[in-house]
Amino acid sequence: MMASVQVLVYLIRAKFKRKCLWSPIDLLFVSIVLCELFAASITGHSISLSSPSTCGDVLCFHGICHDGRCICDAGWQGSACHRCGGRIKLDTPSGYISDGIGNYSTDLQCTWIIDSGLNDSVIRLDFVHFETECSWDHLYIFDGDSVFSPVLAAFSGVLVKDGQSFQQIPEITARSGRAYLYFYSDAAYNMSGFNISYSINTCPKNCSGHGVCVSRVDGCTCDAGWEGDACDRPICPNNCSYPNGLCDREQHICICQFDYMGPDCSQSQFDGYWAVVNAIKGVKGRALHQSVIYDSSMFVIGGEYYEPEEFLMKFDLKMKKWESFKANKQIEEETPGERFGHSVVVYDNKLIMFGGMTKNGTINRDLWAYDISKQQWKLWIDGYDYYLKPCSPSVYCSPLPVIGHSANFIDNTMIVIFGYNPVYGYLNVVQEFNFSTRTWQIITTRGAIVKGGFGHSSVYDPMSKLIYVFGGYHSLGSSDTLLVDLLYGYNHRFKSWFLLNPSPSPRYLHTATIINGLMFVFGGNGYNATTNNSGDRCFSPQFLAYDIACDAWRTLKDPSPSLLLNDRVGLGRYGHSSVLYNDSIYMFGGFNGVMLSSILKYSPGDCRRFVTNEECAKMKTGNKCVWNKDKNVCQLYSAQKSTQLSNLYSPCDVTNTNFTELCQKQTLCPSCLENTYGCVWCSGSGQCQYQKCRKTGVKDDLKSISDSSRCEDDIRSSNCDKLHNCHSCHTEYQCGWQRDSKCYTFVREVNNKSEKAPAILRDDLKPSCEEPCHTRTTCENCTAGSCMWCSSSRRCIESNAYAAIFPIAQCMEWTIHPYKCAGLTCSDIQTCDKCLKNPLCGWCDDGTGTGVGTCLEGSASGPYTWNGTDYSLKQSACPVTHWHFSHCPECQCNGHSHCLTSNVCHKCQQLTEGSHCQYCMAGFYGNPINGGNCTPCSCHSHSVFCNRESGKCHCTTKGITGHHCEKCDEQNNYIGNPQEEGGSCFYNLTMGYQYTFNMSKPDDRFYTRINFMNVPMTPDIDVEFMIQCQESALVNISIGSASFPIRNLHERLECGNFKLRFSHDENLFGIENTTFYVNVFAFSTPFVLQISFSQHRTLDLLQFFVTFSSCFLTLLIIAAILWKIKQKYDLYRRRQQLFVEMEQMASRPFATVVLYINRDQNHLNFNKDNLQTECDNPTPIALEPCNTGKAAVLSLIVRLPTGGLPSTPPGQTGIAIASALVSLGTVPIEQKSNKDTDNNPTNKVINSSNKLNNYPSTTTTTNITTITTTNTTGV
Repeated sequence: MMASVQVLVYLIRAKFKRKCLWSPIDLLFVSIVLCELFAASITGHSISLSSPSTCGDVLCFHGICHDGRCICDAGWQGSACHRCGGRIKLDTPSGYISDGIGNYSTDLQCTWIIDSGLNDSVIRLDFVHFETECSWDHLYIFDGDSVFSPVLAAFSGVLVKDGQSFQQIPEITARSGRAYLYFYSDAAYNMSGFNISYSINTCPKNCSGHGVCVSRVDGCTCDAGWEGDACDRPICPNNCSYPNGLCDREQHICICQFDYMGPDCSQSQFDGYWAVVNAIKGVKGRALHQSVIYDSSMFVIGGEYYEPEEFLMKFDLKMKKWESFKANKQIEEETPGERFGHSVVVYDNKLIMFGGMTKNGTINRDLWAYDISKQQWKLWIDGYDYYLKPCSPSVYCSPLPVIGHSANFIDNTMIVIFGYNPVYGYLNVVQEFNFSTRTWQIITTRGAIVKGGFGHSSVYDPMSKLIYVFGGYHSLGSSDTLLVDLLYGYNHRFKSWFLLNPSPSPRYLHTATIINGLMFVFGGNGYNATTNNSGDRCFSPQFLAYDIACDAWRTLKDPSPSLLLNDRVGLGRYGHSSVLYNDSIYMFGGFNGVMLSSILKYSPGDCRRFVTNEECAKMKTGNKCVWNKDKNVCQLYSAQKSTQLSNLYSPCDVTNTNFTELCQKQTLCPSCLENTYGCVWCSGSGQCQYQKCRKTGVKDDLKSISDSSRCEDDIRSSNCDKLHNCHSCHTEYQCGWQRDSKCYTFVREVNNKSEKAPAILRDDLKPSCEEPCHTRTTCENCTAGSCMWCSSSRRCIESNAYAAIFPIAQCMEWTIHPYKCAGLTCSDIQTCDKCLKNPLCGWCDDGTGTGVGTCLEGSASGPYTWNGTDYSLKQSACPVTHWHFSHCPECQCNGHSHCLTSNVCHKCQQLTEGSHCQYCMAGFYGNPINGGNCTPCSCHSHSVFCNRESGKCHCTTKGITGHHCEKCDEQNNYIGNPQEEGGSCFYNLTMGYQYTFNMSKPDDRFYTRINFMNVPMTPDIDVEFMIQCQESALVNISIGSASFPIRNLHERLECGNFKLRFSHDENLFGIENTTFYVNVFAFSTPFVLQISFSQHRTLDLLQFFVTFSSCFLTLLIIAAILWKIKQKYDLYRRRQQLFVEMEQMASRPFATVVLYINRDQNHLNFNKDNLQTECDNPTPIALEPCNTGKAAVLSLIVRLPTGGLPSTPPGQTGIAIASALVSLGTVPIEQKSNKDTDNNPTNKVINSSNKLNNYPSTTTTTNITTITTTNTTGV
């Protein structure tokens, strides 16, 4: 019972907590599981989930436990069989489809086939949880039994998570009786995955809980107040937003008040409102098409669609009616191929179509014209025949093949902006087609240096005379891309670019339309592959407006959710189109996991209802309103044509744009100055800064440039860094592609001035461009370069072009690794298990019951064949009884045995072994899979085993190498010839060295023998041999030379630790290459041995002692000499130190004066005679010896002169302390022996003073410290 409870708890915590919030279906499911667990605990029976006690702590969710490990059911993998990983067949009336427990794995492929058993059954899919990486990890849903069936949907992104719906997902219905689901995850991000419920032959959404399901044919009977096929629409939603409207329960509609609109009367028509246009005749959904307005009709041209549809459609905006135009079949060449990513403009009652990519993957540059009156296509210009001579890859030749570009018709000219080219990558160029001359040209633009891309929008504003280019998918390098929010302005008259205020959010494949001074941007894919992006903007419903006059963005209210009441498909989308008709925007189609066919209409608000200038300026109605001061009315911005600007009041909102940051991002002078940011270019530092240059420490760092015409002198003003493709880099003369896959500007010095120079390099330095990716036709050739191979479409593209070539999940599997190529094609797969894991493949058994068969593209109905352009069913390629699509045949013995029981092979034959006879026996190699053969190993008698797949021999003698053990490892000093009979390889040991051989690596596990050789070179010295083995082994030692054959010296010695000595008298060393051979064998790894050969002469004791004594005496003499030198040097250092100390003391920081000392105050006449008079020397008050004892500091108290007065004048100092540095001498002997003097107390002072007589002079340089006293009468 505890095990059952653990199963339930694990299910709740691991699956339902992650996948969804609790719904009634979930509660019912858990209740059923709980009842089954309870019943199992009572009756003693178990359910399909294994008991935790059987497999330890692992629960086998989709498998059985055997010998302590989970054996997974078909289509499941993982230690607990908890992750999908193959093909799963579902035939129950209802159930759940999930990728498994926890986050799904990267690089994953899973398929589910739901088979009702009846061709006319209806299978319904409802999404409970869905979270995958936007635009990369897709769940494909097909109405049929394979990937070759019609596509219903391809979902990715965060759609439903934790009960919150980020994007409305309709109920997916398959009406063929079968549904095929395929999930692919790339090798990057992984997320929580999905949980989908399915049911067979039920009512839509089980009547949503608001009705009763009568039958699959009769459908739902709805409760009162509900309507719709699924009873999911209230007859009066939101109670008609009362008091905005009233409910008419008889008509089941809301009656809205005068100024309110919408199914629930929630939108005010004065504030701008959304509506779904109900067409009389429906059409199939499509995306990546183009729409244009002609008269009162919207023409829709091309695009991608899941269901067959006409290439050209027309929608009458007045009659609200669709009309299709059948292609003209009379002349096949005059009908353009189906395509997407093209452009269309209207000229002279004609639809002019340029570029795009056709179904076969070709990106075109042809120009087609559709005559609306004649309803006929005509090829105007075939771009490939436009030039008489072929274009050089290093030169742009217009028209360039392009996809994802935009086109505008201005002044009899079609202006084509940016796009993606298969050779040059993401283009930065502008192409023009002149209708008068029927000529193409590449425009050399001025102004800001811009980066172009794919999927942007461009729209022309007649008032500002600019084309506004917004968003797109740009390249960051040869392999990286980025979604941008940039806004450019292009002046077609001056051929110049201008940078404008970027938007709050990046996007591509959106639409842009200008009405009354506002550019409206709707939808698009807003997902950037960054860690801080949740992916919920994969299909963006965001609605933005750009105020042209104010250069400011604002976010408008998203389309009302009430619109979903008429169209159950979500409003977010990308790849749609928009046109302007009667001041309203009509948006058609698009993609948000399904192909959309609805038409959304947006009508801007009305300015006339505002009666004050404050209201007119502040209210955001979806229109740009201005206040007319003369008429005192609020009017549209477009009305200023007939009014003086000074009489209009239209203040701009304060923008939160960080212009400082925007300026710092501009690395080129023209881009720094040609914008609305207020930047200046600091020529000294080469930086762009906001408003003024700031000090950086660089020379001329404050020197600024504000005129872009002066940028020509700046060598940094180059677009080379924006060319992220080798071929595009070489189209600019000053640019060069380097080996780090970057494009650089080349500069040269001319007359002490730097200027741009042609990128001319030597051939050995200049990297050559690889062949373009789109020209490579095989996976191996494609992945050998920086390309990506899409196996489902069999096409090679640039690694950064995935979003441009496959924007709506057209590629179902891709790789950039060569090692994955072998498993991408069905014909390369040799086992049934791997075959069924490929979503395209099925297995054709040969009928022998041994497991041999062929992997073919196919479906549950049979195999498919490729006719060069498409796949078609060909049942004759495999008998029906031999075709396996959901499960493999039970017996899988690879043609080498039969099964006695269901799946156990009996006695594998043809030299094979294994549970499915999938391996060659020991001593044989080959690939026995699917009937392959095994071949004996060929190892020249140096091994009996080899790799069972490659045949590479496991050589048993160390030093022998090669696929067949045919050569010696000469690089590691092994010599010999192992191909000879009895030949081998020997390690050549050098005399006098000890070698250690450690054979413990995994590559050494097959070694059982090692051989050595040594050639003694000295003829009259014995040879000493040493060997030590850490493990048991045997040793053979032999000797041979050119004059006598090899003879054995020792055989089968136990290899422990021993030494042997070989006499030079018995063996002729150094003559005729006498060689020792040592064979160590019969060991097992890991094994370590030490070995050495040496030759040493006998020691002469007399010579040793004589040499030793001579060396010893020499060392003593040298030591004595060094000691004397050291003494001399120490004495020198002491003297030098004394001098230094005396100089330091003499430079003490006191005043220095010369004193004449006299005890008689009457003798104050300082003249030469007085200086020669001998006086009694004073007694020092202090004598401070220095560290060396050779000098001292002597201090005295002296009386200062009184100026002839008997005492010191009042207010002056009378006495002072004087100090001097003196040398300490020795007291004369006669003074020491004069006892009379010593015994006379009156002479003590004299004796002390006599010590000063040893100094050279009584005149001394004295440092005086003055003592100030209050006794002014003197001392």
